Amino acid sequence: MIRNVELDIVDLAYNGKAVGYIDGKVTFVNGGLPGERVAAKIVKTKRRFNQATLLRVLSPSSDRIPAECKHYDICGGCTWQDLDYSKQLFYKRNQVIASLKHIGGLDDVAVQEIHPSPDTFFYRNKMEFSFHVAENQDTPRGFVLGLHERGRFDRIFDVEKCHLQSEMSNRLVNFIRQKAADLRISIYNLISHQGFLRFFIIREGKNTGQLMVMLVSGEGKFEQKKELTKSLIEVFPEITTLVWVVNPTITNIAKGDVREILHGPGYIEETILGLRFQINPAAFFQTNSRQTEALYRTAIELAEIESKQNVLDLYCGAGTIGLCAAAAAREVVGIEIEHEAIEAARINARLNHIKNAHFHAGEVRTVMLGNEFQDRDFDRVFIDPPRAGMHPKALRRLLEIDAPRLIYISCNPATFARDAQLLTMSGYRLDTVIPFDMFPHTMHIELVSRFQKNG
Repeated sequence: MIRNVELDIVDLAYNGKAVGYIDGKVTFVNGGLPGERVAAKIVKTKRRFNQATLLRVLSPSSDRIPAECKHYDICGGCTWQDLDYSKQLFYKRNQVIASLKHIGGLDDVAVQEIHPSPDTFFYRNKMEFSFHVAENQDTPRGFVLGLHERGRFDRIFDVEKCHLQSEMSNRLVNFIRQKAADLRISIYNLISHQGFLRFFIIREGKNTGQLMVMLVSGEGKFEQKKELTKSLIEVFPEITTLVWVVNPTITNIAKGDVREILHGPGYIEETILGLRFQINPAAFFQTNSRQTEALYRTAIELAEIESKQNVLDLYCGAGTIGLCAAAAAREVVGIEIEHEAIEAARINARLNHIKNAHFHAGEVRTVMLGNEFQDRDFDRVFIDPPRAGMHPKALRRLLEIDAPRLIYISCNPATFARDAQLLTMSGYRLDTVIPFDMFPHTMHIELVSRFQKNG
């Protein structure tokens, strides 16, 4: 039943929504901060909770600050930019504690203070911007290039200045928007799935200064390719490599097959903890480079690897954490489902002259059941799964390995708490949980933890 209400906001949920109560029933509000009295509209009622949208703030919180970004009210990115940063850290740590208690049944784990990000703005090393034919939007070009409006998949707004990546990226976005109009390049329509140019992606090596620009299109001939490439390189000589990628499907993701390297080697490099990593167009790489160094350093310190110990790196991606730990170990073995990531891990091992690291492509649960792993002993295990956490079969196989120490890195406190419960019920003790803020002004939380085998 849709109705207007007034309520007090008392907390922030893991999904970033504000929390209040109406007649004792929890109510999630899209907007508002703890300590505020707000007017809201209830748009959905379930048996256990209500969902509401913010109408206006009646009494603002002392923790509310002016948002830095001019696009804050419309953008779906930095939902907490109007909340004092110290309070962002406070609520993120509390959400880790709450997940462990209510999902994992672990209310006796001491969660350490959260590590703040070294940079609270311009910290991202990758951003994806979408093109869209703006049939019902007021734009002089007939299309937009930017980010999604909050809660909308079908509406993009023109970004003039985003505070997440770099000033260079803002100049690039504004340039490519105008150049695409000048060259009359066909623009993709998110609704009809017609048109050519779909995404504009920027990747930066924050520690190396290298810069990758990616143009993602649908199928078709890129008639303005040479002219656009020439203009980009002339105006932005800082570009290290320029790549054209084709996504022929209607799926709205900024991925596809590399059709052509238009400039440079087709990759950039970044340094983490003194090692050099090659980043190709499709490679996953932690988005906050400086905070990643702090997180990996902490994870390796918690592992306390000795020279004769074997290390297993599950969900290893491009091998970053395993390679950073390799100098302390006898051998590192990494497993990752993405074949491109495994190839990148092998390249990175060669790039850094690391010979004691080996990588296997395939699902973690499947590879660990292979003959090569049946009689292997591992002393330390790094686990860095996707948001869904560990697959139950992979977790069961991990328990069979019976490693004395596990280092679990998670980007989702809820699935981490679920897996932590199973590990602690199976003979492990969770003795360390340290949250890291990888994404200031958003609700996302990263953490690193240590499990020790009992006895």
